[in-house]
Amino acid sequence: MTFLCPYCRVPLNSAVDALDCSQCGRRFSTDGATPDFSEGHYYDSFSGPGELTPNAISGLEQEFAGTISRIREFYEPLLVRHGAKTVLDCGAGNGIGVDTLVDDGYDAWGLDLSALRKWQWQERKHRERLVVADAMRTPFPDGYFDVVLSSGVIEHIGVTEYRDPTYRVRPLPERDDLRRAFLRELMRVCRPEGHVYIDCPNGSFPIDFWHGTTVAEPRFHSWTEGFLPAFGEIRRLVRSIRSTAGVEAVSPFGRLRFRQSRARWFGRLLATPAEAFFQAMNHRPLRWLASSPFNPYLVVRIDVT
Repeated sequence: MTFLCPYCRVPLNSAVDALDCSQCGRRFSTDGATPDFSEGHYYDSFSGPGELTPNAISGLEQEFAGTISRIREFYEPLLVRHGAKTVLDCGAGNGIGVDTLVDDGYDAWGLDLSALRKWQWQERKHRERLVVADAMRTPFPDGYFDVVLSSGVIEHIGVTEYRDPTYRVRPLPERDDLRRAFLRELMRVCRPEGHVYIDCPNGSFPIDFWHGTTVAEPRFHSWTEGFLPAFGEIRRLVRSIRSTAGVEAVSPFGRLRFRQSRARWFGRLLATPAEAFFQAMNHRPLRWLASSPFNPYLVVRIDVT
């Protein structure tokens, strides 16, 4: 992989523990094997492991199984169906997904803009394939990836979130422009006839199980809240970028395993019926449900044509 300057789109020159742009003069650190294009502007603050509480450490550890499941049980069958060889995990989180894909034979790369994740990546087997960068300004060449995956990212773009201590969210005036820039960048680095997958909670479903004041706490919200996107919003933004792009919602069956929610009574009650409902969405007469307000979790495939 030859990285490009995220600002100038010219190939970067390798230096000791750095990548240099001959056009704009920017220098990006590669200290610790992980290229860092953030210029110190992360979306979080993290000074070191000493600030992690036992609950935070436990939560990070619980992510591992979910990340492997996301890749192996849901996305890898789709990658095989598409004949994909090059894959980007945008919003790579703990980086386990990239390790899993590379070990399974893919030319896989990951991206995140988190100081915490950068620290976590020190333990990853393929940490040189994980880059710290803004998803709206990536260092990858045009059309490099056969498939781009992005899980749980788009809803956090263009909003301000609060916990004081109740979880609240406020959309920014430029929300749609920022989300459009994000989708445009993912489509730019995806090859023609390739595929971008976006997954996130469904904004048209009245309950959000993923963004509560505490873990797995259901949060009732209005469809006008401006946080979680609905299928129509994603389709509208994609078509404003490229009118010929295909946009389709697919069933989240296999994407969700309800690990955290099963610890609560409602999770134990609803998990099995929900899985049956998601499985039914895979069959043609019921595929329309995947984009409807009846589906709590969106998986949207964008065909880059």
